[in-house]
Amino acid sequence: MSNLVEDVQNWNTPIHGAYLLWRFTQGYSAAHKTGDAPIGLLHFVASAILTSERLMLPVNNRRKNLQSYARFFEAKKEIDILINLHSRIKKKSRYTLAAIDIAISEGLLVWDVDSGKLYSQGITKKAGKGKALRPKIKIDGNKAEVLGKWFSEHDLSAIGTYLKVVF
Repeated sequence: MSNLVEDVQNWNTPIHGAYLLWRFTQGYSAAHKTGDAPIGLLHFVASAILTSERLMLPVNNRRKNLQSYARFFEAKKEIDILINLHSRIKKKSRYTLAAIDIAISEGLLVWDVDSGKLYSQGITKKAGKGKALRPKIKIDGNKAEVLGKWFSEHDLSAIGTYLKVVF
């Protein structure tokens, strides 16, 4: 199977998105100064980034923070990619809702309706034989965790400013 077909299969399934949002939430909570969880709205931004190879490419541990991520696109003269993120969030909203729904139904996330925050839950059962995650999905999960860490350092307005997104 070609890499393109495999990527399309991965990103077109909200199950993959549920895993990525779970890892994003874990990264956010682990790095947040008080251990708080992200509000649900941030999952829509994260989903739009994590389902785009181009937007996900500069997400790595070598970058220090969200500002460095945004500067990457400015330095490459590709700021239009960030400017289009807002419309990508809208286009991916159903996908993101489906991914959140799956994550909640599978016990990965819990949505606190009073605060609007999504809390991550630990996995209690091990994957069965032949059910281990593929290396690409593990890498994507690590990137989701890094993105969560970066988001945890800022409030909603700062994230919107860095990523050129209007909330």
